Amino acid sequence: MIKNKLKRGFTLVETLIALGIFAMFMSILIGSYSGIVRSLKEANDYRIMYSDARRVFDTVVAELREGIVDYGNNVYGGVCSNPILLNGSKNEIYMISKDGGSVTKIFQDDVKYGETSGVEKTRGVIKVSKSIGNEITLNSPVVNVKEFQVFAYPHLDPYDLQNVFKDAYQFQPFVLVKAVFEKEKFNGELFSVSFETAISSRIYNQVLVKKCAN
Repeated sequence: MIKNKLKRGFTLVETLIALGIFAMFMSILIGSYSGIVRSLKEANDYRIMYSDARRVFDTVVAELREGIVDYGNNVYGGVCSNPILLNGSKNEIYMISKDGGSVTKIFQDDVKYGETSGVEKTRGVIKVSKSIGNEITLNSPVVNVKEFQVFAYPHLDPYDLQNVFKDAYQFQPFVLVKAVFEKEKFNGELFSVSFETAISSRIYNQVLVKKCAN
């Protein structure tokens, strides 16, 4: 007589344990994948902001390096300004071309870009103006200029005849520029990057710069 062999399957407890292990493994796998995707998005956001901020900052530095610090008494848009004291931090600066024929304004401004719940939103931008009304915005719409500061030294024109015998102002002019750029992440959080450098004027004879008529 041939006996039928009993075929054993998984019990309910074993099945539940197996499902639990599988669910745990899948949650770890999904969590790891989500973390990788999130890291890639954050890295891409940072790359976009850093690239834009680096380009803007390099443009500003190039303009400052190729010009002469305007201490006033120069023509800008047909308007004659008075000598100015460039002490403390400012969010704008005027640079004169090497031949004294043009003046470039570099400054921070706020522009409107939309509204939320009836409230208009603004973002900071850095602009370069070669003439009145001819302004170019350097940073892209996705990057906000949180802070832009320029420090000029010496505070008064060292080439002005009134200052040539004042030792406190007899230094080659240079500009310290600082900028903080900010961008919103994909999850709505904000992160920023800062740049700072000092630029020394390459012009050693500012008396050749065209002055306003007395």
